[in-house]
Amino acid sequence: MKILEGKSISEKISLGFEERIRKLDKKPHIAVLSIAGDNASEAYIKKIKKNCEKYDIDFTLKIAMNQQEFIKYFEEVKENKKITGIMFQQPLPEKISDLINQVPPEQDIEGIGINNMGKLFLNKKDAIIPCTSRAVIKTIEYYNIDLTGKKVVIVGRSNIVGKPLIPQLLSKNATVTVCHSRTQNIKEELQQADVVIMAIGKAKFLKKEYIKDGAILIDVGINFENGKIVGDIDFEDVKEKASMCTPVPGGIGAVTNTLLIDNIITSLEQKN
Repeated sequence: MKILEGKSISEKISLGFEERIRKLDKKPHIAVLSIAGDNASEAYIKKIKKNCEKYDIDFTLKIAMNQQEFIKYFEEVKENKKITGIMFQQPLPEKISDLINQVPPEQDIEGIGINNMGKLFLNKKDAIIPCTSRAVIKTIEYYNIDLTGKKVVIVGRSNIVGKPLIPQLLSKNATVTVCHSRTQNIKEELQQADVVIMAIGKAKFLKKEYIKDGAILIDVGINFENGKIVGDIDFEDVKEKASMCTPVPGGIGAVTNTLLIDNIITSLEQKN
């Protein structure tokens, strides 16, 4: 089985970041808002902060203890003229997530607002695209995986992975199926898939009996098991049956972190 590692993809994407930042009229400054209690979110935020420090991007983190405090922090960052981009760390309640629609689309650096999501589905070039879904596409492109006519099954329908992947995969001429918690016969759907994209947040959910021989597997999941980060795919179980698979850690997550920096820079380039 070929391992689709993300480090080399990240290095390729990051070429030119410093030069692009130097050309900006304003120094990037992002605010990340989150609600305490999710280990995977906290791990991701640490990586975001580290990457921002690497490229001298100002970073403000607001971790709320409840929804009311989250709203208070949002109002503060929304009025702060120094902040160029706002990110909501998921998962969040729907009422809270919808607040992102109150900021200009170029400040929606995760691309989850109505404006950017609409542009994505209409294939507009200036859409800021959720970076986790972009990471999946960048990985497919980097490893020259041709999706034309292939059946791609996405497991998960979130606004940051499952839904934004649909138009991006369709543009690659894939046949797209989305499975979720209410899907019947999910095993049968997965067994027919040429490519499986797992994004449900259930540790080692996908076993070898769920896939066909030679399937390509992309793992977006970040879970904690016995203090270690693991994906939605049982890597050791599927490695003799799948043809390709992304590792966790070291796969999609690494690419996602780099693409967020790309989104931060792009958002300011668009504003300029």
